[in-house]
Amino acid sequence: MKRTLVLTTYILLIISSLQAQGTRKFTESQKQAFEKQFIDKSRSISTLQSAFVQTKTSTMVSQSAVSKGNMYYRNPSMLIWEYTSPSKSSLIVDGRSTRLLDENGNIVGNKNVSKQLGSLIINMINGNSIVDNKLFTTEIFEIANNQILVVLIPQQRRLKDFYSTIKIKVDRNTLIATEISMDEKSGDNTVVSFTNIQLNKEIPTAKFKIK
Repeated sequence: MKRTLVLTTYILLIISSLQAQGTRKFTESQKQAFEKQFIDKSRSISTLQSAFVQTKTSTMVSQSAVSKGNMYYRNPSMLIWEYTSPSKSSLIVDGRSTRLLDENGNIVGNKNVSKQLGSLIINMINGNSIVDNKLFTTEIFEIANNQILVVLIPQQRRLKDFYSTIKIKVDRNTLIATEISMDEKSGDNTVVSFTNIQLNKEIPTAKFKIK
């Protein structure tokens, strides 16, 4: 009960802060219309690739950790999340299996954690994270710079144990996510910003093969 009250208070503070900044919360009908548009757009994407910058802020470390890399997605369930600096590693989802590989191609990390992370990223791309209320409940806002902010509140047990909220900024014109911000229960925060986004450009299936 205490954790529920803390989480509810945290979400209300986020919403109050957004409203104070002049944002406009979607009505239920506007929310449903946006969700349909987002899903329709997601289903039209055969491939998606972009560069990204990931900034991790920790309560335990004073300086943020910045990583860079590239993301490749092939509909419906193939993904490469490739870090190029400061060190190289790749999260690969080939549709059935998920692996986190180091720069030498060796499997590292926890298999279940890697699978959960891969599924989370794919669900954000294909729209399942927005419409599947077993995963999240959502609040949607119109914000500055012609963007839509989707606030996801985890409902699935594993997600709830790790994340407080996940916020996605979506370009209003293209309906493509430009930034994802993940607030962890620990107080840590990870922000991923996407650039050089390319849609429906051929990506060979072999690129997603786990060797």
